[in-house]
Amino acid sequence: MADLPGIVPSTTEYRRLEATYGLSSLEGVEFPAPGSSISSLPPGKIGVFLKTLDARIYFLLTDFQEEVLQKDGVSLQMLTPNAVNKVVAFEMICRANGYLPDYFVFKLFFRFCVTGDKYIFSVR
Repeated sequence: MADLPGIVPSTTEYRRLEATYGLSSLEGVEFPAPGSSISSLPPGKIGVFLKTLDARIYFLLTDFQEEVLQKDGVSLQMLTPNAVNKVVAFEMICRANGYLPDYFVFKLFFRFCVTGDKYIFSVR
């Protein structure tokens, strides 16, 4: 399935995406092809569920989140949504308690694991 092409939205669809979600054609938005899954995305593409956009949650990474991805050698689309949630929650808890999130402290709590074709952070 990894070689299934995405469907590029029409001009009308782009206008609707821009009005609804603030996405423009410059962002290279593609709809999944029939039969594809979130794990069959081409390199450089990130799958986003429309419910996430409906909730106005966008993937702007903080320095800490980028550090975790870089040091663990993964990209955002390689992680499960729960793995992303763990990184975000850890950072939020640190900041709520007046601490800067630290990669090495994060690694004391979570270890990097592979499950099938996706990556997770499991509790140590």
